[in-house]
Amino acid sequence: MKINFKKRKNLIILLSITALAICLCCVFAACSTAQAQSAGPDDALSVKATALDPENAAQNEEAAAQNYSRWLSAHYSAKIYTREMWLADLMGGLDLTIADPDDSQTVFLTAYHNGIIDSVDEQPYAALTRRYAAQTLYNALDYPQRKAANVADIDDDDKALSTLIYYGYFIPDENGMIYPDAPITVDEYRQLLEEVRRYSSLNGKTVLAFGDSIMVGKGNRDAGIADLIAEKYGMTALDYSVSGATFGVYQNRSHIPDQIKSAAEKVSRPDVILINGGTNDMELVKCGTAAAGYDDKELDEKTFAGGMEYAALLLQTYWPDTPVVYIRAHDMDTVDDSKEQQYGELAVTLAEKWRFYCVDIYNDTDFCTETPEIRDAYTVFKDKLGHCDGIHPTAIGYAKYYLPLIAAQISAIFG
Repeated sequence: MKINFKKRKNLIILLSITALAICLCCVFAACSTAQAQSAGPDDALSVKATALDPENAAQNEEAAAQNYSRWLSAHYSAKIYTREMWLADLMGGLDLTIADPDDSQTVFLTAYHNGIIDSVDEQPYAALTRRYAAQTLYNALDYPQRKAANVADIDDDDKALSTLIYYGYFIPDENGMIYPDAPITVDEYRQLLEEVRRYSSLNGKTVLAFGDSIMVGKGNRDAGIADLIAEKYGMTALDYSVSGATFGVYQNRSHIPDQIKSAAEKVSRPDVILINGGTNDMELVKCGTAAAGYDDKELDEKTFAGGMEYAALLLQTYWPDTPVVYIRAHDMDTVDDSKEQQYGELAVTLAEKWRFYCVDIYNDTDFCTETPEIRDAYTVFKDKLGHCDGIHPTAIGYAKYYLPLIAAQISAIFG
């Protein structure tokens, strides 16, 4: 009995020592991981390296890189973008010279002298919020004041944020909320810098526009696609579009080829041309078919297809070196689905035939006003209907659905 008891006692001691050793290993591993995550990138690399096989350099390097990637991801997902970081990146995107971008005082002084901030007495490490980003962009890009309607958590005094919402830098959620004091997320930060770079590349260019009420901006107090793109990116807009216009000839309607002829008398060298149309044609003129060639004698201008090809021929005649972007409108509840498909797909085919770039809002976004919630959130209200019309976008409708795709296309054209 004594011998069995002694063996059992030794076994218990051995198990206790083993358990203690396992606990110590777990604590050490946890501390090493925490140190790697909380330290800077250099520290993270060194901590990981100590646990690697010293004889396998390739494995060490790969594991260290993975550890750094995890640290970097944790660093940014924590939303710790600061005012200093933002101002340095903002001015860099606008090609403003900062003598010492690593020095906080220099960054804030440069921003102050360029009118981006109102005081140099700022907290360098204060979190970057949507409100602060909006105010600095509003100042840096010298935007005119604009009012974004139906945003629940900002007031009329917040000029900068209202203007930035109007131009699509921030989009209200389904409850009409923008959360002004929320920290900027990773995706927002990257997108804001992309918009700043676009501003630098497009600033000073001229956009020439033709089309119907979608281009005009009938649902946004006649501030339409060309106007919004031009204002947002520092361009000049020359807009010849007319509400109700058609590609095919129709009595008492603006004929889009005639818009082009009128502009040709006054506009010599635009940098980019935007053109839309087809919605009114669906209700008023026959669809027609694509011509076999490029000769105007083959074109029937009384049809949608013939009118669009004639417009394309005129554009290439008057401005042969200017890129053209055709914009297909969104899915509307007021138009028969089969006609939207027939006319819309033909328009895309003709745009490709004439070597136009094409932005397809119908297929490439979820802007479908057959859904009442989308219709009422993004198109203009009509008293006689008792609800929104499903056709004409508001400022936020343009900002959410039209501007991102069009701006990306124009930006790609200019590299």
